[in-house]
Amino acid sequence: MKKVLLAFGIMLGMTSCLSNVELADEAKAKESQAQILSYFAKLNQNPIAIEDGSYYYVAKPNVAGEKASKGDTVKMHYVLSNLLTGEVLDSTNNPLVYQYGFLNPIYAKLLAYIKEGEQAVMALPGTSQSFVGLPAYTPLKVLVKDYVVRSQKDQIEEYIAKKKLTVTEQTANGLRYIRLNPGTGEIPASGKVVKLKYTGRFLNGFAFDGNMARTDSFSVTIGGSSTVVGFQTGVEKMRLGERAILVFPSTIGYGEKGSGSSIPGYTPLVFEIYVAKID
Repeated sequence: MKKVLLAFGIMLGMTSCLSNVELADEAKAKESQAQILSYFAKLNQNPIAIEDGSYYYVAKPNVAGEKASKGDTVKMHYVLSNLLTGEVLDSTNNPLVYQYGFLNPIYAKLLAYIKEGEQAVMALPGTSQSFVGLPAYTPLKVLVKDYVVRSQKDQIEEYIAKKKLTVTEQTANGLRYIRLNPGTGEIPASGKVVKLKYTGRFLNGFAFDGNMARTDSFSVTIGGSSTVVGFQTGVEKMRLGERAILVFPSTIGYGEKGSGSSIPGYTPLVFEIYVAKID
C-alpha cells in the first residue's frame, strides 16, 4: 500500500470537512459539482446522489451480494485519485481487511451503498483543504473493487471447514457444538456444579484465556447465568469426561462491547472444553 499517511490524511480530513463544514465558496462548490457530473456524463453513467454532494455509480453490480453490517469483516481493494487528472493518491496492493463500522475512512461512505462483489466509483466534492496531488476544491474519486463481506456466520463456517470439524449440533441462536470425546453418565441436572478445563480462542487461533496448563478448574452452575449464553448452553450439553468444542457468534458471546481489553466487540469465539468433575 503506498502513500498510506497521505491517504489517511485525505480520508479523515475530507470526512470531517464533508460532515461538518459547508464549502466556503459557493461558486467553487457549484464548479466542483459540475465537474463531478461532467465526469460521469462523459462515461455515459447515471450516478446516484448521496449526502454532502457526493455521487456514486455501480460499474459491476451483484444483486445477490451481501451488504456489510457493523462488526462484519470486509476485504477490499481501493484506489483514491484526483477525479480531474486521474493522478493516483493511494491504492492497495494487498487487500485491506478490517472490521466494518469501527473506522470511518472516506471509502466507508461508499460501502454503505454497495454489496459484496460489486465494483463502484464514488466522487466527492472538493473542500477548502488541499493535499498533495489534490488541490483545494478538487473532487476526489474513490474506486472500490474486489469487495468481500464476511459476516460472523461466514467466518464460523469457514473456520469449521478449514479445521475439518464435524458439527454434532447447531442451535437456533448460532452455537455449533462439536463433540470430540463422549462422556459418561447423565447430563448434569439444574443446580449441579461442573468443573471445567478450557481454552478460549479467536477464530485466528489466538488463545485469549484458559486453564488447561494450570491445576485449577473453572466452575459453572447448570441452569445458571454467570457465563455468556454460548458457553453456558454448550456446557449444559456435556457429561463427565466429555471433551467438546464450542463455536459461537458474538450475539451469544460478549456482544458489541466485548470484554475488557482481551475480547473486542462483535467477535465470534471458540472454546475447547473438558468436563473434569461434577458436584
